[in-house]
Amino acid sequence: MIALTGATGFIGKNLINKLKGKKIKCLIRRYNENLGKKNIIPVMGDITNKTSAEMFLKGAKILIHLAAVIDSNNRKDYYSVNVEGTKNLVDACKKNKVKRIIFVSSMASTKDYLDDYGRSKKIAEDIVKRSGLNYTILRPSLVYGENSNSMRKMVSLIDSFKFIPIVGNGEYKINPVHVNDVVSAILSSIESKKSIGKAYDILGKSEITFNEFVDMVSAKYNIHKRKVHIPIQLCLAVSSIGSILGPHFPLKKSFVLSLNSRYKGEISQARSDLNYHPIEFKEGLNR
Repeated sequence: MIALTGATGFIGKNLINKLKGKKIKCLIRRYNENLGKKNIIPVMGDITNKTSAEMFLKGAKILIHLAAVIDSNNRKDYYSVNVEGTKNLVDACKKNKVKRIIFVSSMASTKDYLDDYGRSKKIAEDIVKRSGLNYTILRPSLVYGENSNSMRKMVSLIDSFKFIPIVGNGEYKINPVHVNDVVSAILSSIESKKSIGKAYDILGKSEITFNEFVDMVSAKYNIHKRKVHIPIQLCLAVSSIGSILGPHFPLKKSFVLSLNSRYKGEISQARSDLNYHPIEFKEGLNR
């Protein structure tokens, strides 16, 4: 049996659709009618509760851990869920003799500048690595696809301005990944013995500039606005003020500071071990 956290999230919903022949136990905090399928056993609980985590993992053979706090007004939430929650699951795996764990982290954990989300994911990775379990860590970049929050937020942001604000010259590279490719990497990790004890960057097929990203999104959603490039120092000042206002401020300081991060990720190891062959952003955007 597969134990799955984060089943009601964007990646979780898409993963469940590909696990139709498997028995899945899903940890949920509240009832969700979308989990009313024959192969799914919903379990009410919370990963921040040790007893809840232990009960959830009884009878499981493998844990796929997706649950995470991405945005919160309280920075403690990142650590209580992403760090302590992961620790509770690792301890529960040991108690219930669940030897295999697929942990979906984030490329945010690899940046030179770590915000609370990235830092909490980095700490959680270290917990998994030191666990003694047969682990695989996957680090997706910006995940997009049909009904994705990331794309909705992007389009909403563009719609809220008379122009499209771009941080700096917009020539820095990003590499969004389609949700189907993330799901494919998770499924391959379950079967791949080569992936045990390793961490993989899960990215799109190739990098694009942020200008190209905005142009493709604008074309897809029939948005006709001019791009206005805003100096990085001004963006940094605005984002610093925004960080005080809360996590939902559209310009994040971590984004501005991470533009010069040296490590952008690579997928050669995932290609080799997971038979990972992602698609281009333009193709994925039009699916």
